[in-house]
Amino acid sequence: LTTIKSFSSSSELRDAVSKANVPDEIINELSSRLASYEKSERSNEGFTSDDINKILSLAKLPDDSITLSSLNESMIKLNIKKMSAERLIEILETSSMVLRNSNTSWSVLQ
Repeated sequence: LTTIKSFSSSSELRDAVSKANVPDEIINELSSRLASYEKSERSNEGFTSDDINKILSLAKLPDDSITLSSLNESMIKLNIKKMSAERLIEILETSSMVLRNSNTSWSVLQ
């Protein structure tokens, strides 16, 4: 028995196992969508992918989900007033960056 890789937390292990179990076709599709999204700087909305990543990193709750409230708070902290949290969540859903858990919660897929 040999150890190929060790993980410092169960969440890192879970992520690695999940990635290992995802078919190549899905990985390619997600990579393609992500690359396409990153190329687009959301000029029509005034956001770059960096803006969105900053907002999401601040908005994430301990369970890696986001809410309209957490999005709004992160946008206020970053002094971003280009659009509402509701509009941003619509863009994130359309871009397949988040998945709706309930009427008030979304999982971040990146």
